[in-house]
Amino acid sequence: MAVTQEMKERIAAFARELAAEMGDVDDSHALSWLDAVETQAVEIGDAISTELLEQRAAKLPRCDNEATCPKCGKLGRYKGQRERELIGRRGSATISETEYFCPCCRKAFFPGDPNDRR
Repeated sequence: MAVTQEMKERIAAFARELAAEMGDVDDSHALSWLDAVETQAVEIGDAISTELLEQRAAKLPRCDNEATCPKCGKLGRYKGQRERELIGRRGSATISETEYFCPCCRKAFFPGDPNDRR
């Protein structure tokens, strides 16, 4: 998805708010002023990335009380919701997802994740 002009304007306004809140740049422990500003920007970007991931994961559809094991094809038992930490390019985020247990394979699986390869 491309960043629209409207998004760019909202990002610019948000950046101005954050800059005012953070105050002057402290580059006393950085390689340079630019390094200090980039470090702040990376921290903000990581926080936004984590928040977006968690919000989008919360909207994923919940599975029913029955699901088929991706390894053996037999019916798995519903175990409930489980929090799982995902590690992405911008850091980690915790999501909640439906967990099942296959008594034949004796492994947990997550049908909401099509790439689950446990």
